[in-house]
Amino acid sequence: MLLLLVFKPWEQTTAERFSHTGIDAALPTPDALYEGDPWKPAAGVDGYALALENERYALYVRPDNTQIAVLDKASGYRWTSNPTKEELAGETVKGQLLANLQSPFLLTHVRTQGTDQTVRETLSNQTAGMQRVMIRQPQGLQIEYSFSAKQLGFVMQYELTDSGLRVKVPAAGIWEEGPFALFSLDVLPYFGAAKGDGYVFVPDGPGGLIRFDQEHASLTRGYSHQVYGNEVTNEENWTRTGERREDIAYPVFGLKKGDHAFLAVMTKGEDSANVSAMAPGLKSSFYQVFSSQIYREEYLYRMSRLAAPSKAVQKERLNRDREVEYRFLNGADADYVGMAGAYRSYLQETGRLTEALKPVDHVPLYLKIMGGNYEKAFGRIRYVAATTFEQAGDIVSTLQSKGVASLRTIFYGWQNEGDYNMEKRFPIDPALGGESAAKTFVSGMKERGVPVSFSEDFLWVDGHSSFSGKTDAIRGIDGTAYVDEGWYIAKPAYTAVTAADTVNRLKKLGVDGIHFSGIGEMLLNDYEPSGIQTREYAKTVYDGLLKYTREALGSASVNQGDAYALGQTDYIDGLPSESSYDFMIDETVPFYPIVLHGFVPYTFGDGNLRDDEDAEFLRAIEYGALPSFFVTHDDSRKLKDTPSNFLYSSRFDKWERRIEEEYAKFDSLSQLYSMRIIGHEKLSGQKYATTYEDGTRVVVDYEAKDFTVEKGAGK
Repeated sequence: MLLLLVFKPWEQTTAERFSHTGIDAALPTPDALYEGDPWKPAAGVDGYALALENERYALYVRPDNTQIAVLDKASGYRWTSNPTKEELAGETVKGQLLANLQSPFLLTHVRTQGTDQTVRETLSNQTAGMQRVMIRQPQGLQIEYSFSAKQLGFVMQYELTDSGLRVKVPAAGIWEEGPFALFSLDVLPYFGAAKGDGYVFVPDGPGGLIRFDQEHASLTRGYSHQVYGNEVTNEENWTRTGERREDIAYPVFGLKKGDHAFLAVMTKGEDSANVSAMAPGLKSSFYQVFSSQIYREEYLYRMSRLAAPSKAVQKERLNRDREVEYRFLNGADADYVGMAGAYRSYLQETGRLTEALKPVDHVPLYLKIMGGNYEKAFGRIRYVAATTFEQAGDIVSTLQSKGVASLRTIFYGWQNEGDYNMEKRFPIDPALGGESAAKTFVSGMKERGVPVSFSEDFLWVDGHSSFSGKTDAIRGIDGTAYVDEGWYIAKPAYTAVTAADTVNRLKKLGVDGIHFSGIGEMLLNDYEPSGIQTREYAKTVYDGLLKYTREALGSASVNQGDAYALGQTDYIDGLPSESSYDFMIDETVPFYPIVLHGFVPYTFGDGNLRDDEDAEFLRAIEYGALPSFFVTHDDSRKLKDTPSNFLYSSRFDKWERRIEEEYAKFDSLSQLYSMRIIGHEKLSGQKYATTYEDGTRVVVDYEAKDFTVEKGAGK
């Protein structure tokens, strides 16, 4: 008897299907430790010994306490890891705080045994019994710190680059052999610590300054927030505070000190680190900014649903290499604009920013169109259509006839029953006209020169589908599948598989790209019982998915624009444009827009959904953003009982004139579309100027509610 084996693709495991996407999820090779005999240098008259040197910089280390100093040969300025003896002479803090000021690191550890495992203790280079061993190799200096009484230790490595200093904490150099475990590590917490003339830069919203000449002494906890946002699955994170925050989208920080500055880029392990800044009166009399590396998190757990939550610390360490690169700036470059230029250079060197945008005759308008969504009515699910594909075509035709010369369209709510069942995307909902109407719309837009992307979220999956929370959902820090009001967050491999399947279906319709929700605006660790799948793994998979989409359809775009997604992103919607109104931030500046302008197009809030119409429009002009509107054909009241009820004013015919007028204002700046921003300054209380590489200045006056353009020498 002949036995036929029938291949059933739906019986494949997610892992098998993931392998078919061609996405390479391999993690980078871990950093190696240096080998060699201990280096025991003699100190010079200033207490330092020369450790490393290149054409631009020299690294010195103090053999007695391992403090470091970096000499910038071009300027003659010397950066130190800690305040000098002279600077400490006027310090008022005592005891442990004074000891901390003299250490190039602060290690916080917790117990792994006993009744209370959340009590934290900090170790430094002043801790009694600490031992250190230095090894010098041509590529760098390695210092091993051992705390024999605690039975733990770690390694720090220093390397010089063409731009400054690289500091590394290899995962291979961490050891924990007793009842204590590494909780966090502050790397060079007092590097460049200063007071007087200058400011600290933090990645708050588009960029935030903490000025030295402002009063901050009454603050109690400083600025400390995780890159790419806290772990959503950790209840402890979102029960601490109800403050409104913009998640940090880019892993940098900086400090300006007179005519000198540095920009620090967290180049490895950045997604498991906090950017921390302190003002005088908190830990010392100095301003400081640094990276605090997270190795374990505190979390809440319950013995039962009715039990009160208790605190615990995760057992498994986030075993990641950590690396921070300091780039030094002098003179006219020693400000937040120079810092942005330094970060842009880093992104170009690492392939995250590739070719500059090509000049255009007209800037694109990003037109988001909501097809519709589901509502629950009389015990059943009903799709509510707000814009059919035919009506969407009419909207585009109208705008083109009104002078909107360049359009890019993103269509939302196209899935069968909208957001109700995130696994049942096809067939496209018939209330919109179905797949035939979608294909006709897309082909019609191609004839008009209007690219069409479809929006989709492949991270959040609802419980109405066949999705298995047990096997396919991210596990939270307490080991259980994370669920929020019936919605799970899919594992990265599951996200990649379902997205790739959707890409292949949409390709047959001629769709030009996918606008991803979730990817580019959040990251999570997956606390699997077999071991943690870190944020680094998620980044790798998401990056591969964006690349897959671009190759298959032509483009991929994201919301918010977290830096990990930059290398494969054609457009960013909702780029951070406002600060988090953090009590430490004195001034908001366009750091991230300066980095991206001329390389990646970006928009802020939609023109019809602003809280302050004039101010937000002018901020988009000041920060070099592009216009966007989110519209429907029918009145938005149709969507009030659907998940798309955030569209409180979207009816196109009510916004048609505003879109036409606002587009003309943005389009008057079309010659700046492909140019880098090279300057930004505050001219007066409500007046700001943005300068582009051809010398053109755009002056925005918030009091007059207008802007002017001063043509550069190149025009």
